[in-house]
Amino acid sequence: MAGLLGDIGTIEWLERTRGILNRRERARFFAATALRTSRLTPRMVGMRLGLRGSGPDPSELTLPDTADTRHILEACSELDPMLIEHGYRTYLFGKALGIVCDDEALFAVAFLHDYGLSMVESLTDRDFTLAGIEVAREVLASTSFSERERRDVADAITLHYNPSVRRRRGDLQYLMHESIHLDCFGFRAWDLDPEGIDRVVDRHPRHGFIVRTKPMMQLHARQVRGCRALPLILGGIGPMIPLGPWPRVESAEDRAREKVVGAAGPSEEGMRS
Repeated sequence: MAGLLGDIGTIEWLERTRGILNRRERARFFAATALRTSRLTPRMVGMRLGLRGSGPDPSELTLPDTADTRHILEACSELDPMLIEHGYRTYLFGKALGIVCDDEALFAVAFLHDYGLSMVESLTDRDFTLAGIEVAREVLASTSFSERERRDVADAITLHYNPSVRRRRGDLQYLMHESIHLDCFGFRAWDLDPEGIDRVVDRHPRHGFIVRTKPMMQLHARQVRGCRALPLILGGIGPMIPLGPWPRVESAEDRAREKVVGAAGPSEEGMRS
């Protein structure tokens, strides 16, 4: 799989190509995605059948509270709550997976990696992760992060969008890819305590993350021809979403919200109409 991807998705590749795959790269990226999907399918089917696994409890972990992490949170304060809560869950799941990384760098990637997703409607000439990296660089310029740390954060942001990341590319890049894909698709959920995962989601609700981001990615694929979105979806990652835990969780959240709204009765505006 690593040989198929080569340098696709790295910060160096993104800066050279603006995130646009050429024909040969599209074929390689599609093949790597299909291979990753085939390897994970048995575990995803098992999870769908109720085999949830065990491991560290992510709900027992705490978030770093430093001047730099507060600055990053402030920079993200105007994002949709869906993306902010995704950042919280991504950090906690990543921390629980047990690979030692700098906490502040982990936090930065967790909260900034999808910043560009909020801009997809206006993007026509570059991958959304490039737009996100431009924001991340501006945000991190006001932190104590070293130049190397900023580079690693940027690399992790663009690599998260790949079907896989090699551990030797860097612990931060590898770990954040795994935790982001856990929160997007359910991959590696079997390596954590299932009740702990449930508690994290209770504290940081999904706000329809799957339902709402899927059309964003489809729009991105149409508007930025040659970006990684289409081969990622067609290679099998998209069809695997129903096998994961999140569609059911998000449906339950929707039913709970409807129940609360129904119990509250008609709004004042509704009564006036």
